[in-house]
Amino acid sequence: MTGDIRIYLVMLAIGGSIILGVSLVPPLTTSGVEIAPGVTQEEFEKAVSQELDYCEGLADDLDCQCYADVSGYIRANESVSVPFTRSIDQTTLARRQAAEDC
Repeated sequence: MTGDIRIYLVMLAIGGSIILGVSLVPPLTTSGVEIAPGVTQEEFEKAVSQELDYCEGLADDLDCQCYADVSGYIRANESVSVPFTRSIDQTTLARRQAAEDC
């Protein structure tokens, strides 16, 4: 009987830890193209413009406005990251995500 209670308490502690961990991780992407907090309009427009120029130079069949919006959003918001981890280059991440979405 006491073994069962210990199992339930461990399961409850693990479940609570998972919920707490997920709630502390910021969203890595969004569905919209709004400007992230802390990013100025000029920074956002510059990133989108650079990505639009990059997309137009590609031979792929992509919707360049969609590509520029998604990639520009990710590049402009460089502060998004998962705590205690290292991620790939922000530009590489932005361009891969944009290519998949558009």
